[in-house]
Amino acid sequence: MNVLPDEIATARLLLTPLQPGDAADIFRIYGDAGTWQHLPSGRFAEFSQAEQQIEKSQASFRECGLGMWAVRVGAEGATAALPAGTFIGSGGLQYLPAGAFNLGYRLAPTAWGRGFASEISREALRAGGEVAPQLAITARVLTSNPASAAVLEKVGLSLHWEGVRAGEGSAGAPDDPLRRIYADRPLNEALHNWLVRNA
Repeated sequence: MNVLPDEIATARLLLTPLQPGDAADIFRIYGDAGTWQHLPSGRFAEFSQAEQQIEKSQASFRECGLGMWAVRVGAEGATAALPAGTFIGSGGLQYLPAGAFNLGYRLAPTAWGRGFASEISREALRAGGEVAPQLAITARVLTSNPASAAVLEKVGLSLHWEGVRAGEGSAGAPDDPLRRIYADRPLNEALHNWLVRNA
């Protein structure tokens, strides 16, 4: 297994593995209603949720060499509103119990509209191919979030499935839009079924 450096610099961002010291920043962003426009029920209400998020990421790094990164603005991405070093969210690949990666990111609204999500996603795909190329890279998105779906398509993932999560009735309520699963390769039946159950 290849090991990545502790800090990765993309064109405009600095990416480092999430650490316990990032919990306050994670809670600030994941507790902001603005970051959960498409799934209000996901908003963090307890600080312990941020700590658990970081613990899961660290477990993912231990398991397969990749997890979620803390995302900070680099010198080339800095503006007056977002100076270099500003913590703007998290993103990367998280190992799933089904034996695949999940690509995800969550950024502060002040960082939206600048292509940062695509930059993080491209680096995550590159890192996944370097560290654990045998693992499929998947991503889950709500149909009510077309911007995130566009990012996944832009970085080369293909739509694998769209529908209602297993066990649910028909979709249509604002908090229950259809789900989509994207992937970088065809998925076997067991992985497909797990993803649909957990979409």
